[in-house]
Amino acid sequence: MHFLKLDLNLLVALDALLTDPHVTRAAERLRVSQSTLSGSLARLREYFEDELIVQVGRRMELTPLAQELRSPLRELLGSTEQLLSTKARFDPASAERCFTITCTDYVWATLLREVVARLATEAPHVRLEYTGSTRDFAERRIELLVVSDRFALDGHPSQALFADPFVCIAWSGNTKIGESLDFEDYFAHRHVVAYSSRPTLVADWIASAHGRHVDVAARAPNFTLVPQSIVGTPYLATVPLRMANHYAKHLPLRILPPPLELPVLADVLQWHGHQEADEGLRWLRQLIVDACRRMDDAPPA
Repeated sequence: MHFLKLDLNLLVALDALLTDPHVTRAAERLRVSQSTLSGSLARLREYFEDELIVQVGRRMELTPLAQELRSPLRELLGSTEQLLSTKARFDPASAERCFTITCTDYVWATLLREVVARLATEAPHVRLEYTGSTRDFAERRIELLVVSDRFALDGHPSQALFADPFVCIAWSGNTKIGESLDFEDYFAHRHVVAYSSRPTLVADWIASAHGRHVDVAARAPNFTLVPQSIVGTPYLATVPLRMANHYAKHLPLRILPPPLELPVLADVLQWHGHQEADEGLRWLRQLIVDACRRMDDAPPA
């Protein structure tokens, strides 16, 4: 389809290039060949009478015109998406759709696994795909975001999901730890933490609030591997209660109340305002909220 002598399909290619001005990576994002996207870029350059992306040293950068096009183009594509999403009612049983979401490994392991199980029975042709980052969500490349309320993005609707206190976990065979921990015990034992995960901010919070640093014995690749990493060791870990309850059902772990004040991990679900009327996303958002409520009602390990 053409509008003002421009093939509207080129706008999707333009959006990908304005987000990442490297043709190879943009082509991978669009799942087209590099030559196809290069051809689209040539047509866009001819239409706008501008290079749009240029090489500066070893980097590809946007021209001033391309930078001006980014925001209105995202608005246009968002409005178009909203228009097209209203064309039919969403029927989970027959829908064939891929929803995209960004969250931490902790949220996926404790919450979204329940959502995936529901999808298998209620929406067998629907796919839930983790992808991207908070930045991708801000640029409307991802539909849903689960994030700490401290890092929620302004200008986007949100709904509180849960508030999770932190607890301590230890291997059930660890004879060096009794039925409870006191303040000095907590710092006397070595700890397993995650190498890269938002909840590891708790260590920084402890240092700031209590002026003490935990003795790190190991850093797991991600937060959900921490519980497995303390099995068979004399180490401690500090994790959200939901995660502790989940892994205590499958691993020989003990859950202990922390002997010091710790922050509460509060997560919210965010979506785009222009997709408020999208029946499929409304259905999925409710599915996520329902999964949270069932977890709250479930008995602890």
